[in-house]
This record gives sequence, C-alpha cells and structure tokens, in this order.
Amino acid sequence: MKPIEPIQTGCPFCGTGCALSVECSGDSYKVKGDKTNPSTQGDLCFKPIQMAKALNDARLTVPMYRKHKYEPFKPISWNEAIAIVAKNITSLPTEALYFYLSGQLLSEESYLFTKLIKGHLGTNNVDANSRLCMASAVVSHKMVFGSDGPVGNYRDIDDADVILISGSNPAWAHPVVFRRILARKKAHPQTLIITIDPIRTETAQKSDHWIGLHSGSDTTLYNALLAELYRRGKCDFEFIRRASQGFEKTLSEAMTLPYEEAIKVCGISSESAEILLESLASEKKVVGFWCQGLNQATDGVMRNIGFINLFLSTGRLNARKGCPISLTGQPNAMGGRETGYLSNALPGYRDVRNASHRATCEHHWNLSPNHISSTPGMTINDAMDSILDNTTKFLWVACTNPLITLPDVQKTQRALNHTDLFLVVQDCVMSETASMANLILPTHSWGEKEGSMTNSERFIKRVRPFKQAPGGTKSDIEIICDVAKALGLTNFDYPNTASVFNEYKQLTSNRLCDQSTQDYDTLSYQWGGERLYSDEVFATASTKVQFHPIVSSSLSLGEKEFVLITGRTKKQWHTMTRTGLSSELLKEEEEPYLLMNGSEAQEMNIRQGDKVKVSNALGSLELMVRFGDLAPKHLFSPFGYSSTPINTLVPAVHDPFSFQTAFKSAKVTLNKF
Repeated sequence: MKPIEPIQTGCPFCGTGCALSVECSGDSYKVKGDKTNPSTQGDLCFKPIQMAKALNDARLTVPMYRKHKYEPFKPISWNEAIAIVAKNITSLPTEALYFYLSGQLLSEESYLFTKLIKGHLGTNNVDANSRLCMASAVVSHKMVFGSDGPVGNYRDIDDADVILISGSNPAWAHPVVFRRILARKKAHPQTLIITIDPIRTETAQKSDHWIGLHSGSDTTLYNALLAELYRRGKCDFEFIRRASQGFEKTLSEAMTLPYEEAIKVCGISSESAEILLESLASEKKVVGFWCQGLNQATDGVMRNIGFINLFLSTGRLNARKGCPISLTGQPNAMGGRETGYLSNALPGYRDVRNASHRATCEHHWNLSPNHISSTPGMTINDAMDSILDNTTKFLWVACTNPLITLPDVQKTQRALNHTDLFLVVQDCVMSETASMANLILPTHSWGEKEGSMTNSERFIKRVRPFKQAPGGTKSDIEIICDVAKALGLTNFDYPNTASVFNEYKQLTSNRLCDQSTQDYDTLSYQWGGERLYSDEVFATASTKVQFHPIVSSSLSLGEKEFVLITGRTKKQWHTMTRTGLSSELLKEEEEPYLLMNGSEAQEMNIRQGDKVKVSNALGSLELMVRFGDLAPKHLFSPFGYSSTPINTLVPAVHDPFSFQTAFKSAKVTLNKF
C-alpha cells in the first residue's frame, strides 16, 4: 500500500511562520517541520506539535443565537444565522457598524472582509488585533521607508557578528528565530548577543549581555547612542548624504540631553552603553530585532524610529553591515496588513486617504467612483467608547478574543454587554467574548481550512487542511460570502480559495508587496526578495530614507508605585482558547503569576509563592508572586488568563500616531495578603 504523503501547511501561532509537514493516519496527526521550506528550514517549536491533538476539543458546531444577552443561547440553522447578520447590517446606518478582525485569519479571509466592509458597505469602521501588537511598527516603517514591510530576513542571522534584541523575548515569543540565533552563536562563538529589556528574560539569560534599562527610557537610550556615535565620528556620513533626509534635525534633538545624564535616566551602566556603542561603531554586521517592548507604548512609534535611526546612521541597511528587523506577533498579521484590514488601509499597502488608491480598488471591485470612504475608521479602542455612547450598535468579531486582550477589561465588558449592541462572534470555540454574543458563527479551525500566510520576513506560504472539519461548521470564507450574498451582492461567488487569492493578488501588482505573478497551488515566495531597498531607492516621495527626530522620555513613579509589564508565556498562546486545551502546554503554566524582583520582594516581606494584591484606579487583582531578575520597580505578568485578566489594570492609553495601546507601562501598587 502506497504511504500517504505528508501535507505541507503553516503553523497557526507566532509570526515566525514555521512551515509544517503533517503525517496523517486516521485521527492521528504527527506534526514535523517542513525541511523543504527555505524560510524556517524544518525547525518548529512545541506548540503546533501538541495542538494537533486538541483540535476536536470544545468545538462549536452549530450557530447559537439569543435576542437579548440575558437569555440562554439556542441553536439555529445557518440560513437563519446568515439572515440575522444581514438584517442587522441593513437595518443600521453604516456609521453604527463595526468589525474587528485578527492576524490569525488567512490572507484570503482578511481580503474578503476588506472587500465586503470597505468596498461594498462603504465604511472603514474595521480594525484588527494587529492594532494591539504591530501598529507602531507599521507606522514607523511608513514614516522611515515610505511603506510597511520589514527590511531584512532570517538569513541575516546566519552571518551576523552582533545580534541586538530590544524589547523582545524571542526565546518565548519567537522560539525558532531564537534557536537560529543560538545556532549562529554555537557555530561562531565570537558572535555577540545583546538584549535590552527591563526583565532578565530567558532571551537575556542566554545573551552575552543583558542591558536592563528602565521602562519608558528607550528613546532616551537611542538618542544618547546616536549622539555619541556622531561625536566619535562613527556615523556613515556618506550613506547619510547619499540616501537619507532629516539627519540634522534628528541629531539636534538627540543631543539635547547630555550623554551621561541620559545613561543615568536609562538606569544602565556606562559599561553597558559602551558595549552598544562599540558594536554600532564597528564594521561588524549588526542585526537588530524588536517586538512589543517597543511597539506597545505611548511613544511606540518613536521607539521604533529611534531603534531604526541607529541602523540608518551607521549605514546598516544591507547584507554586509546588517539591518533592523521587526518581529511580527501573529502568524498572519503581515498578510492582514497586506490585504488592508487596519482602519486606514486598503489591499496592496494602499491607504483610504489616497484618491488613486481608492479608485484602483473601486475599479477592481466594480464599484462606482467615490464609493470607498476617504475617512479612516475608528480604531478598536475608540469603538469601545462608541458602543458605550450608543453610536456603534453592531459589532462583528472574527477569530479574536477582545474581552481578554483589550485594555481596561471592565470597560470592554461593559461595552460588549451593552443592551443596544448586537454582537456577532465568528470563532471555532466558546471564547470569553463569544460567551457575551448575541450570535455565534462556528468556524473551521487550523488544520481544516486553506489559504496563505505571510511571516515576519515577508515569506508567503500555503496553509492546507489535513483533517475534516466538524459537521455544522463553516469556513470563514463561506461565512463572509454567504453574508455578502444575503446582502444582495453578486461578486462574492468563488468556486475555491485559489480564486480568492487570484483576485486579491492583482491588487498587489507593482506594489512593494507584489504577489501578482505567483501561483496559488505552489505558493512559496518572499516578496521583495531577500531584502528591501538594496538599491537605496525607497518608497518615500523623495525616494530617500527618512530620519525623524524623537523625544527622549522616561517614566516617573510614585514612592510606592511599580510599573507593570504584560506579555506572553512560553507555552501558551494569547488567550489560551486553543493551547489551553492541551495538558502538555498547560504544564507549569496552569495559573497566572506576578514576576517580581527578589530583593524588592524581601524588603516588603513577600516570599515566593505569596499572594499579593495588585491595584490601581482601574481595579485590583490577586496574583501569586514569583521571583525574577528585573530592573528596580518593575513587575511582569502574562495577559492570557481569563480567571485573572491582567489587562484589567492596563489603561486604554495609546500612541498618538499608531493608536497602539501601551500594555507595558501600567502603574500599580502592591499589598501582601
């Protein structure tokens, strides 16, 4: 008997974008890394290995409806469910509608949502959970390079002399990327790994140098380094003259704070700063990685730009000297950005404020001129306010769990539970958000549907099903198209997912994220090639890369206050709706905790394992203390536990440019029970 060929697909977790090979035998699935994939080269972490076992647990298999949120759910037919969605959409003005999507949707699904909402419904009131994780990186890339899109690629790790990690813990959040970093170190022990983070994370522990700066002082550090590089004559002045604009103003702002004073504000030693300066001043290849520590801040865009400025000023945008690389949080946040699912975007890295961009999409979708709105929609945090003031009356959430992931959980709960809000949740399991819905649409999960995803290095791969979806569920594409047809739209009739991709890819033609020549069935492609802008022609109006001045900052705390940083755990994924079903992935992560500096804890007579009350104006939570190595007055707690949602204590404050929430700077007090 001929053996069954393994099915090649993609991992549904972080933005590393690991390619998988799944061997199927009845209801048994063996997940391995796909060694034929040039991006991740057959490596993978433990999450997808365990997830295949939990796919059938706790699934939603029939649409559930209740007119009022105080009523119990009752099962209804799909025809009834689709009709209810369509009726609610048509009975309200477009300004009362809102849609919230996910970086875990496949590109074809995100594209169809964008086409339906921004195209045919004519509203930009749609956002995605990428607003919470990648918006600051998106805006900074646009400001500096003229377009979204990470510059380098994973292969830069393989010959790096210095790997500089700022505001990221890839050992937990992007483990395959970090293993590649460690492999480089093992093969070439002289390779230097430097981690800048207030917490001595696993990444920092395995680095050559941990630089434990104070939270909120990132831009102060970057400005100090830039100014000192200039003073020492170590900037690449030829590159700056030839390929950039704005350096003089940027340098002037960077020099406003004396170097020694800036280092003191950051809470780091002069020796640590010197390690950074020596690396950047050298001719060595320096590859930089960053993630949520820079993105999730009230000055997130400035932090991003400040980090990038260090690479621009030393001419590091090439294979020889290195480059900065933004790590993407979710498996297809890159694909969602390409398909235009954020509130100001359109497919192909277009913008709703650009008349030519709107006209291109209107023509492609057979819409009348000026049908697409030129006004960016509300971001998700604004949408919560809009619900509470009775402006937004319909919310359709797909493939995400905002009750746990948005800031100010009590406010989010009030909004989702609002009497006048009709809440539709499209998901494969009964999440905390789904439990508050009026209508639940049960979907196919990973392993049951097909499409494509783009990872952190712009590599696109196919996602293929390897098991049958439970009866009674529908794919996300089916649901979107069924609703569109119920609304009377005629151009949502797709025979297969390939036809959706083929329609979408035409909108990427001659764009930076061009995929127009690719074949869906054999899709394995890195758009833009190995690196962007190797010709030093940038996507800006002047074709020059742009320096931007950034303001040095710091975070002040009261005598009894601590700064609370939130983030992921090592084994679980986001709000645990799927990984929480795996007993293997739950081991040692069964309950939330508060990581605290051991010395500070002892001063407060707090022992490891004690319960403490963590409080601020938004509320209080009870958490078990673990000791760790953190900068003074810093705490850490993971965000995914619905039993103790740490975002209860995170205020809904955001960056003024990206509107990304500051999840890593909540001020709290501690009291021992």
